[in-house]
Amino acid sequence: MSSPIRCHLLIGPPGSGKTTLAHKLAPLLQGPNGEPGLVLSTDVIRAELFGDAAIQGPWPEIRDRLLQRLHEGIAAGIPVIIDATHARRPWRLIYTQAMTYSRPVEWIGWWLTTPEPTCLAWARNREREVPEAVIREFAASLAHKHFGPDRSEGFAALVTVNPAAETVDGALLQRHLDGLDKRIRNAVNLDRGRKLPYLHRYSRLLDLERLLFLIRLMTTFNGLDISDPGTASALLQVLNPAPEGDLAERAAAYLASWSEIHGGNCECYADVDAIRSDLAWLAANGFSNLNWSDNQPLDLGPGGPVQGSSIHGGYPALGDGRIFRRVFTLLRHILQEPFDAPAPTASGSKGSRSGTEKDKLYRHLIEVLGDIEGGYAPGQEASLRKDLELLLTPYGFRPKPSSGRPDNLRHGYALGTALLSADQLLEVYTMLKASVERLGDPSQQPVLDQLRERLLWAGVLHEGSVSRRFSKRALANRSFTEEKPGTLADPELVQRLERAIKDRRRVRLRHLPDPEPSEAEKLRGEDGSFRAWPLQLLFHNISWYLAFETYTPGRSQGLIRCLRLDRLVMLGEDGNVRRSSEDEHSTAMERLQRLLHVCGGLYFGNGVDDQLAVMPQARARARADGQAEVAADPYAVLRFSCTAAVFRLIREEPRRFPPEHTAHARPRPGDDLGPASPRDTLEPNPPGDSHPYPVEIRLPRWTVEQDWDLRNWLFRWGGGIRIELPLELRQQQLQQALEVVALYESC
Repeated sequence: MSSPIRCHLLIGPPGSGKTTLAHKLAPLLQGPNGEPGLVLSTDVIRAELFGDAAIQGPWPEIRDRLLQRLHEGIAAGIPVIIDATHARRPWRLIYTQAMTYSRPVEWIGWWLTTPEPTCLAWARNREREVPEAVIREFAASLAHKHFGPDRSEGFAALVTVNPAAETVDGALLQRHLDGLDKRIRNAVNLDRGRKLPYLHRYSRLLDLERLLFLIRLMTTFNGLDISDPGTASALLQVLNPAPEGDLAERAAAYLASWSEIHGGNCECYADVDAIRSDLAWLAANGFSNLNWSDNQPLDLGPGGPVQGSSIHGGYPALGDGRIFRRVFTLLRHILQEPFDAPAPTASGSKGSRSGTEKDKLYRHLIEVLGDIEGGYAPGQEASLRKDLELLLTPYGFRPKPSSGRPDNLRHGYALGTALLSADQLLEVYTMLKASVERLGDPSQQPVLDQLRERLLWAGVLHEGSVSRRFSKRALANRSFTEEKPGTLADPELVQRLERAIKDRRRVRLRHLPDPEPSEAEKLRGEDGSFRAWPLQLLFHNISWYLAFETYTPGRSQGLIRCLRLDRLVMLGEDGNVRRSSEDEHSTAMERLQRLLHVCGGLYFGNGVDDQLAVMPQARARARADGQAEVAADPYAVLRFSCTAAVFRLIREEPRRFPPEHTAHARPRPGDDLGPASPRDTLEPNPPGDSHPYPVEIRLPRWTVEQDWDLRNWLFRWGGGIRIELPLELRQQQLQQALEVVALYESC
């Protein structure tokens, strides 16, 4: 390997004296043939390209020429001095850590700490005037507490010089050059004393910051999901037109342009291959997986950091694998549980800014993460506090209190919106609010209250604006279910029911009104109650229903039914009986979904074997339970013919009944019935028929024979349909018509 070459990066706002220092430093450096150091100035390159150093011009053209000469100088073994402001960290990292050279490079940073008033005064005497606002902005960036120049950016040494307080001549610069070897050696020994050789894949500052900004990007902009209009609109403010490619390619484009990251122009973070690896690491370590167990330790992977051609250079505090592991374990937890905090107490509810409240939060977080390998140990509140100060606020995860949002630490830390954009969260809130108000679902009131409170905490919702927000969608129906005390329409009881569903507990239910038990049932002490596994709450037409599976001793599967909440009483849990596994609950839910699909309503008949018959996968299980063989065909055919007007309307309801069980008449020549459908398979009735369009629907026998909802749907068409099969249903339609005629004849 070639011996390292020392190159020099000047750092300072306009007017700080960089160009003067560069020209005094160059003669003190020597190339292989005794030539002086090569000074590369962006101002000089602008003058070459555009005829005037004051013309900013396209940065890519300036950058390409500068980098070409930099690589040529390094390849020739000539020390290079880059004369530019390098006021922002990415502008320094691009040279010290992001770039690969033909030989090892030791970067020396020369930070000119000239006071801002002096820079302003000296800049006024320059031929090319620099706006004062630019000087102030760059001076503030360099003075930033967390992002000012630092050895961890990859500098072998960082030399500070103040031309306003000392004479910057050849003697001063030579003394600094002579002391570099000792300065670098002491810094390396200090790193070893801090046990920083325990390095990892994100020990370099460039890799660490790219990962942090990637996490922030993904949480701020909802995973870069442009299918969400709110997210898409926000992303267009970052980069327009939107970039194309896979997630890594799009993330790279946004990271390079996002103004909230060091003002934008952050090409050093836009390494697509590195970002693709970062995304895989985040997924593997639970940052993008909601099912992740928070007790699993971070996997730092094999080896240390990716090493470029720069050598020496310090590491940030998180470069130590132990610190990185505990901090990112904390960050992962906060991302997944952004409002995790100790329960508020009466005494602490007012002092959200107090040290006591912060200490409570810190102790709570340490306790929650205490079982994770590499997490915080009891008593490390000071370490956790320092880690948060160096992570959440500087990297933009948590706005400063001065931004207008209260610093309510007792509520935990809310980092971005993570799962949904702010617009989507507000839409969910308004729809949930409508569900509570219009569908009469009081069981969701606690969820609504908590969502509203947390949206206010996170700054997504604002007091006074709630009533003025209207959802893009609305619920037109109103629930007829009343809040009857003692029934499942009672908010407290329905919450108990929801917990039973979640915990897969068996419950005891009873119909309303109270049944009249037979004498034999009275002698046996039966009260008309039954045991059931609650499955799901369903809103159908105008009411809330409970779907449940009845418990049948000796059988692994019971009858699935749906009954209105206000007509059911929950007598309590059936002891502490739970389903033995999630699979049993999932199987029952699959049966429920299948019944909802094939029946077209909530009436599922009265026979377990009949229900199993519509589920081919259940036949083997039924035989294994010693049940009777299920019927060969559990379905019956409903056939009717329609007038043109009714047929057109029925074709507009393609999903009322199972599409695969529905057949329509083929349109006749000249018919205007809309687009063709795969269900158009039946021959039309002969010409001259008043009802020329037949429809056939295969439904479970119990639906055709007994379902009142089906009859309501059929009979509402009046004379617009003619029922042909089954004959019993046809007779019912005729009888209803005769009764209506008789009613009016008697008037």
